[in-house]
Amino acid sequence: MSTIRNLALETSGLECAGGTLVRRKGIYIVQLRGSYADMGRQHAELTSQVCGDIVFQYMNGLIKKLVAHAVPSLAGPADSLLKRWFHWRNRADIDENMRALLRAMAKVSGLDPVQAEHTFLISDILHYLAGRSLALLAPSPMCSGFFACGDATKDGKVLIGRNFDFFGRGVWNTNNAIIVLHPEHGQRFCWLGALSTPVSGQGFNESGLVLSLHTKFTRDVCTKGAPLFTIVHDVLARCKTLDEAIARITAKPRMVGLTIFVADTRARTAAAVGFSAHHAEIVRPENGVLVRTNHYTTEEMKRMEPTLHSWRANSYGRFQRLTELLHEKRGTLTVEDVPKLLSDCVDPFEQRKRVTGSIVAGANNVQSIVMSPDDNALWLANGDYPVCHSERYYGFRISALLDGDAAQYEIDDLPGGNQLNETERAAVYEYEQAWSAYLDHLDSSQAVFHLLRATELLPEEVIFPRMAGIILLKEKKFEPALPLLLRNTEYDYRDAIMRAEAHVWAARCLDLLGRRDEAAEHYKIAAAIDAPPVSNAAKRHLTKAFRRRELMHVAPEFIIGTGLAKY
Repeated sequence: MSTIRNLALETSGLECAGGTLVRRKGIYIVQLRGSYADMGRQHAELTSQVCGDIVFQYMNGLIKKLVAHAVPSLAGPADSLLKRWFHWRNRADIDENMRALLRAMAKVSGLDPVQAEHTFLISDILHYLAGRSLALLAPSPMCSGFFACGDATKDGKVLIGRNFDFFGRGVWNTNNAIIVLHPEHGQRFCWLGALSTPVSGQGFNESGLVLSLHTKFTRDVCTKGAPLFTIVHDVLARCKTLDEAIARITAKPRMVGLTIFVADTRARTAAAVGFSAHHAEIVRPENGVLVRTNHYTTEEMKRMEPTLHSWRANSYGRFQRLTELLHEKRGTLTVEDVPKLLSDCVDPFEQRKRVTGSIVAGANNVQSIVMSPDDNALWLANGDYPVCHSERYYGFRISALLDGDAAQYEIDDLPGGNQLNETERAAVYEYEQAWSAYLDHLDSSQAVFHLLRATELLPEEVIFPRMAGIILLKEKKFEPALPLLLRNTEYDYRDAIMRAEAHVWAARCLDLLGRRDEAAEHYKIAAAIDAPPVSNAAKRHLTKAFRRRELMHVAPEFIIGTGLAKY
């Protein structure tokens, strides 16, 4: 969009049959009013003048893209079959109001209304795939957040920090939006998301409830149940208290597992409602603090989690680090501290700074949010991934957003966390370029190119050559993969699993090159490390070499910063 158009949106904005769109501080603010059909038409007509339906179409194509990485020939048929099956099973459970909004958006955009309803179910389908042992097709762990109040903060204020981590670099973050709905019947509520999408992973309402989603992986999944975004919509549109929200989330069986984090800012409390299709856990604050990432808490729910150690370690690492930071700031935590927490780069397993991997500032961070309801204040970061590294968090007045009072939207900004120096930022940019090439363009060669550029910029960050080596291994380019994977074994890992895994990756590559004796030496090193399940796999490989067909169970995973594998 031209600079002239941006300036116009900053001043006069756009209007359409009661709906408005303006751009403030680089963030779009949309006000929708009337029936759900009215609001759907307004949203589509306003956003079509700014970004078309690019975000909507990206979401619609996500399943096909993820399947293409594992089984390219099945990507199209699998995408179509999954959408049709889930829609047939669950169409009646899509909220009637949301269906009206989706149909209206589709009509304006020239889309099939059924396609819009398919997209509404994308999150359920992705989490179902993860639970049915198709982990290599599933989304990575995503989202970190906390609620703090009372003795945990300075002056006892309620503070909320949230990193929303998801796919869609260059699509979602460039259309960063605050979308406020004013239904003709019901309370006002707000999605914090992107233009042209009817829902989001976080939002708040006029009753003071703040909601956010945290991916969970569970084997307890089903093809029929309450759709995720029907539940989320009902909480924001209809619930006024935390107890009402908990009752709504747990009222019916769901299709998949997730955690819905709900803060009741008026009652000054919160709960993380973690669920699977048929079970649930409710986690409350302790000493005024509640932290959530992407693993379950109770033993009952943990037993149903898939066993991929990389996912679990990433989630536990972010949880541990956020908890440590909040403990350090106990009694002194202010809004100015929150961007530093959300952009933190310390790996708790390695006890040192990393620029990606098991850190709070995840590579797929699409939105970073700070809220101080006592100050009537919301701050959003805005920029390239990871968005939490933005130089500023842009301030807005919560009541003005809900009232649609454009003259009162803006408040003072917060400084960003300033965690990275110039070289580190350049290296992270190359890593993000590699991820985009691999995920969005299915271009492994370009991904390796950017990873090697990142390695030149920051040679001490082992994740860059490790990922390049794993991609080349997956592509059956064993000769160029080997030196990169051997380099990975030379790193002084403090985490036992990562140390063992480094030797297993190198040994597998040597096996595939037919250098069995050298492979065995690396397997022996990994087997001697107390690091199950990786060390157990190394012991098995000592008697049975790794074969090419087993590469089907390997997937380079940029968010975690290693390869997913079944051990």
